[in-house]
Amino acid sequence: MWLLRDLRPLLEKKDVKMILPLGAKRDEELAKLGPTAVTKGRIYHMYDDKEVCTGSIMFPDSVYTVIWDADRIIAISTLEYSKCVKCMKGAFDVGWRYAQK
Repeated sequence: MWLLRDLRPLLEKKDVKMILPLGAKRDEELAKLGPTAVTKGRIYHMYDDKEVCTGSIMFPDSVYTVIWDADRIIAISTLEYSKCVKCMKGAFDVGWRYAQK
C-alpha cells in the first residue's frame, strides 16, 4: 500500500479503478482517485524462497507488473502487446466483478 500512496499524485484526475490487496482497508483518499474494491483472492509471488507482493498497473496499450516486499521494489516488468493487454484487461474486469460481491 505504500507504493500506491507514493503513486497517488500521478493517478489524480486519471480514469482509474483499483483492486486492493486482500485485507486492505479502503479510505477516503483512495475513493477520491476512483472506484476501489478489495480482492477476495490472495495473489503473491515467490522471491528467494519468500512470499512477496505483486500487482499490476494497466494502461490502454501496456501493463506493468510490480513485485515488492515491505518497502523495496524487487522487479518491474511490462507488456506492450495490444492483444495480450486486452486479454489482461478482461481478467482484471473478472477480478473487479468478483471483488465487488
